[in-house]
Amino acid sequence: MLVCFSAAALVGVSALELLLYLAAQHQHHEPAGIVHSTLLSLPIVLGCVILVRAKAVAEWISNKFDE
Repeated sequence: MLVCFSAAALVGVSALELLLYLAAQHQHHEPAGIVHSTLLSLPIVLGCVILVRAKAVAEWISNKFDE
């Protein structure tokens, strides 16, 4: 449950940051930088991967704590 919540929070915060960046660029009538937008969207992809693989990630974390 904690892994799912953390992944969802990562996706939400990253999406908010990306949308705020795009809104600021639109407000200043400047084009959005492709590299900057790509870097801001990487945590969204990472969060989605963690959400899909939540059970495996939770087991991996549990095994690390058991060591």
